[in-house]
Amino acid sequence: MKIILDENAGFCFGVKKAVEHAFKEAADNKGTQIFTYGPLIHNQQVIRELEAHHIHASDDINALPEENVKLIIRSHGIGQERYREIEAKGIAYSDCTCPYVKDIHKKVEAAFREAYQIFIVGDKAHPEVIGTNGWCNNLALVIDDEKIVDKLPNYDKICLVAQTTITKKLWDSVVDAVIKKYENVMVFNTICSATERKQASAEALSKKVDCMIVIGSRGSSNTNKLYQICKSSCGKALHVETADELPLDELKAYQTIGLTAGASTPDWIIKEVIEKMETNENMMENQASLMEEYEKTMKTLTPGEIVKGTVIMVTDDEVMVNIGYKADGIIKKEDYTWESDAKLKDLIKAGDELEVAIVSINDGEGNVVLSKKAVDAEKNWYKIEYALNEKSPIDGVVRELVKGGAIVEVFGIKTFMPASQFDLRYAEDLTGYLNNKVKVHVLEYDKDKRKVIVSRKEYLKKEREEKEKAVWGTIEAGQRITGEVKRLTDFGAFVDIGGVDGLIHISELSWSRVKHPSEVVKVGNKVEVVVLGVDAEKKKISLGLKQTLPEPWTAAADKYHVGDVVNVKVLRFSNFGAFVELEPGIDGLVHISQISDKRIAKPSDALNLGDIVKAKILDIKLEEKKISLSIKECLEPQE
Repeated sequence: MKIILDENAGFCFGVKKAVEHAFKEAADNKGTQIFTYGPLIHNQQVIRELEAHHIHASDDINALPEENVKLIIRSHGIGQERYREIEAKGIAYSDCTCPYVKDIHKKVEAAFREAYQIFIVGDKAHPEVIGTNGWCNNLALVIDDEKIVDKLPNYDKICLVAQTTITKKLWDSVVDAVIKKYENVMVFNTICSATERKQASAEALSKKVDCMIVIGSRGSSNTNKLYQICKSSCGKALHVETADELPLDELKAYQTIGLTAGASTPDWIIKEVIEKMETNENMMENQASLMEEYEKTMKTLTPGEIVKGTVIMVTDDEVMVNIGYKADGIIKKEDYTWESDAKLKDLIKAGDELEVAIVSINDGEGNVVLSKKAVDAEKNWYKIEYALNEKSPIDGVVRELVKGGAIVEVFGIKTFMPASQFDLRYAEDLTGYLNNKVKVHVLEYDKDKRKVIVSRKEYLKKEREEKEKAVWGTIEAGQRITGEVKRLTDFGAFVDIGGVDGLIHISELSWSRVKHPSEVVKVGNKVEVVVLGVDAEKKKISLGLKQTLPEPWTAAADKYHVGDVVNVKVLRFSNFGAFVELEPGIDGLVHISQISDKRIAKPSDALNLGDIVKAKILDIKLEEKKISLSIKECLEPQE
C-alpha cells in the first residue's frame, strides 16, 4: 500500500493565528476570564483543548461578565454593530479576524455606501457570512445555489463577493448566472487563496488514488466541502475526525490512499492519524516515513533567509504572500516600498512572484513577517558604488537621528550622514529633516564593512555651482528677472536670482528716499528686478528694484503746475529750508523764508518732521528735478 500526503493539508493561516493567540492570551493573562465570540474554530477537539485552558465561547455579548474579561473575535469576523456593542460595554478584545475576511468587509462596506446591492455566495448560517452581512446593514442576499439567481428581483447595480471557504465550482456557477441576468455587476472573487490551493490539490490527489481520507471536524464547512470534492473525484472517500475513527482493516484493501485535512484541523490531529497508520502492521510496507514527509511540509524558516513566494492578496496596507509555509507571510507597506505615497495595489497584484526576506517567524500574532525592501537593498549595493564613482546624486530618506548626525536610508541600505553634511551652513537642529526625502552624494563606501557615508551639503554645493554657471552664462545688463530676497544690510538687499546673489543698493530700492531696506522689502519676498550691471571677474551683480516702477518725474509736468496748492509731507530740514514730499519720488524745497509769515531762526521753529501741510508751487524745473514751494502763501492772514 502507498499513502500519499496532500502538501496543503491542515490549519490555514487565519485559524492557526486565532488559536495560537487564544492560548497566548490565556497564558499571559492569568486570572482574566477569556472568551471567544462564538466557537473559535469548527473542530471539537480543539474546542475541548481551549476549554481545558479556561477559554470559553459565547455568542451573547450581554452575557459576558462586567469585569476582568477579555474577548477574542474569531477569524470568521463580526459585523459593524457587534463592534459597537463590544466597545459600548467597554470590553477589552483582541481582533483575530482573518485578513482575507477583513478585506471582504472593506469591499462590502464601500460598495454598500455607493448603493450597490450586496450578493454573498455562501451559507447564510455560517458565522463568516453573518459577519460580512453586518457590514451592509444586514441587507445582503446570500446565494448558495445558482438556480436562486433567476428568482431574484432586478437591481441597478450589484456587488458580488464570496464566503472564503466555498468551492470554486459554486462560485463560478453563481458568477455566470448573475452576469447573465444583470448588467452592472462588480465581482470580487474573495475565496481564500489557501482554500483554493487546498481544494485544487485535494481534487488532483483524489483522482490518483483508490481511497481518499479527509481529516477534520464534521461541523467544519471547509472540511465538508473538501470531503465532497474528494468524494466526487475518487471512487472512495472517508471523513474522519480523529485517528480513532480510521477503519484500518477496510483501508488495507486499497493500493493507494490519499490523505488531506481541512483548514480547521490542527497539526497534532493529523500527526495522530499518520502515526496510527504508520504503526499498523502491513499498512505501509516499503514506504518512507509519512511522518517525515509531513514534517517536511512544515518547513522551518530562519530570520534573514531569502525565499520565493507568490502574492495571494494585496490590501492598502500589506501584501499577503504564499511562501510554501504553514502560515502565509505578510509584507507591510513600509517593508515593500520606499515611496510612502505609493499605493500597493498599483505596484503589485495577486499572482505576482517575488523574492522576500524573512524578518520574523512570529510577530506575536502568528504572522510570518517578510520584507521585499531587505532583498532589494542587498541587490542595490552596486547602485551606491556607481553613484560614488560617477559622482551622481541619489535619493535618500532621513530615518533616524543619532549622535553626530542621522541614518539615511538609500535604496534600502542604512547610510550615515554627519550633521556637518546636512546643509551649506552647519545645521544645529536636524529634527526638521526626520522622515524627509533628501538628495545626497556618496562620500565613502565600503561594502565589506557595510559602511556608507553620504552628504547633502555636497549635493547642494554642486547644485549651486551648476546654477551659478547657468546664471553667469546668460545674465546681462538690462534684463528683468525675478528673485527672492535673502538678506538685508544697512546699504541694501541681497537677492537670489537663481543660485547667484545680486545686490539692490539702498538707493535703487525706491524712487523715494529710504532709510533702511526693510522699509521696502522683507526677507523671503519675491521681487522683480532689473540688472543694472554685471562684473563677472569680481562676481558682482547690481540690481534695481525702482526701475521696475514708473519714474515719478516723467509724469510731473502733467500733474504739477506753478500756482498749484498741494499737500506735502515734511521730510527733513537744512539750514536754508525744509525738504517736503509731494508724492513718493518727488521732493521739493520750501526755503526758510517761505515757511512762516514770521521771522524764524531755523525750520524746526515752525515745522515738525512728518507734518502734512499745504504748500503753493512757486517754480518747477523738470530737467533739474527741482520744485520750489511756499507754505507762507497758504497761511491765512492774521487779523
